[in-house]
Amino acid sequence: MVSLRVSAGSACSTVFTHWKSKQVMKQLILITLSACLLAACNNNDNAGANKQPDVVVVESAGKKLFINNCMQCHGLKTDCTGPALAGVLGRWKNDTTKLTAFIHNSQKVIAADGPDSYAGKLFDKWYKTSMPSFGGITDDEIKQIVGYADKGVE
Repeated sequence: MVSLRVSAGSACSTVFTHWKSKQVMKQLILITLSACLLAACNNNDNAGANKQPDVVVVESAGKKLFINNCMQCHGLKTDCTGPALAGVLGRWKNDTTKLTAFIHNSQKVIAADGPDSYAGKLFDKWYKTSMPSFGGITDDEIKQIVGYADKGVE
């Protein structure tokens, strides 16, 4: 009987040791994962140091607005249904007020400025087809689009 007790004790001891090692292993994995998560969270402290300047953010917003509102008719460097927009400010003699008004309602600007104005000549050049009105775009969004498109950088 003594040998049975020893044998039973050994089995219990082995099962307990196996269970204990599983628990220790689970705890080690949990601690390691927690440490990795904490290290990853703390790594963002220096993210502000590498932040790109605001100009890039504006260009990115301008690019998105250009793609969603202008690209159906305009290319940056290539004429499509409408003229290419790279260098647009120079063609409008840097008159952002007039350009903004034209984007909001080209027909109104063409009628007000007459056929000899840049808007009138643009209308004639493009087969007397006026640009659709974009009244739903804000002046700030137009500024972002023009800032992006004028550079002609894709």
